[in-house]
Amino acid sequence: MAMNELTRKSVGDITTRSVITMDAGETMEEAGKLMEEKQVTMLVITEKGQIAGLLTAGDWFNSFYLHVGSHLPRDKFRTERAHQGDLQREKSEIVKKRAEEFKQMKVREGMNRHFRTIPESASLIEAVHEMKATELRRLLVTDDKGKVIGVLGRTKTITTLLGEL
Repeated sequence: MAMNELTRKSVGDITTRSVITMDAGETMEEAGKLMEEKQVTMLVITEKGQIAGLLTAGDWFNSFYLHVGSHLPRDKFRTERAHQGDLQREKSEIVKKRAEEFKQMKVREGMNRHFRTIPESASLIEAVHEMKATELRRLLVTDDKGKVIGVLGRTKTITTLLGEL
């Protein structure tokens, strides 16, 4: 099979075309609710009408953990039982305070600014090379005017290529 036969499908042929956007000034709480409501694991973040980054469910979780989760008690048996109740109440107050701060944190503080675009006319082989070179799991797909029209992920790219072999 010749290489050009492998590339008969373009990026645009397999792009997931539903892109959910959110402004970078929105809160992390709103981002989590939007991902849950739309049943997506990634939001395209915009600022002043331009793409500013991505917020994946992983980015959102990591931001939560860094801000809140790292304050959760790690070992409830580490302290003496007599002091455990007081420590748990103190930790609980810290966690509640940090959780409220996280809810109000702006998306721009937790988004990933590392993203790449690829034209919908590009071949799947080009997409594979771009993903590997940049170590990104997904690429934003653009039309001929440079407007983002969708997302292309690694799994869909490779399973499509494998189906063509």
